Amino acid sequence: MYSQYPYNIFNQSYISAYNLQQYNMQKHIEQQTKVAKMVKAISDFCTAAREVEPEYQQEAFQACIAEIIRQMEMDNQKI
Repeated sequence: MYSQYPYNIFNQSYISAYNLQQYNMQKHIEQQTKVAKMVKAISDFCTAAREVEPEYQQEAFQACIAEIIRQMEMDNQKI
């Protein structure tokens, strides 16, 4: 009888499972938000790339590659 609702809300294993479920849902939402932010950044990059005039495209390409290398170096330093 006391293992069923509403009594089980005081059961520590029920509370732990509920907290874990809430934590996992929050983490999922945060990760989905980060994915959306990445997609927006790629979209912004593509939009900006289309606006670069042909005589500046090589310079833009080199600047972007330099930034990618800088980011890779930062990631390697974290290891």
